[in-house]
Amino acid sequence: MKIIDSGKMAELTKLARESSRRRSHFNLHESLDEGIHRLCIAAEPDTVIHPHRHKDKWELLFILKGAIDVYTYDDAGTVTGTYRMTPGGDIPLLEIPEGVWHHFVSREPGTVAFEVKKGPYVPISPADSAPFDGVLPA
Repeated sequence: MKIIDSGKMAELTKLARESSRRRSHFNLHESLDEGIHRLCIAAEPDTVIHPHRHKDKWELLFILKGAIDVYTYDDAGTVTGTYRMTPGGDIPLLEIPEGVWHHFVSREPGTVAFEVKKGPYVPISPADSAPFDGVLPA
């Protein structure tokens, strides 16, 4: 049984705060080769997640704690959508379609999101790392 409770989220938040990247992951999938990846991401407000896309993968985000803003972009780097995600708020869950430039910015300390996407894990290629910076943490 894999359980994400307040204790696990506190542990992930502690690891994120101690990390130079200011985020931490907890994979529920056993292997990076699995067909579906499920993971919790703890992200502090000063973490930087560079805009990217997955040409052949959708990405499902569900906010468990805190707040994130998800940004989508066109190929020129113009913001095409901004979505504030909070637990119990107007948008607690969203799915980003394949090929859409996106990233998220944590807006509260102790933020934890849950992500689901197709595997296997493939590092973001230079062609799928945006040639623009996107919205940065405040």
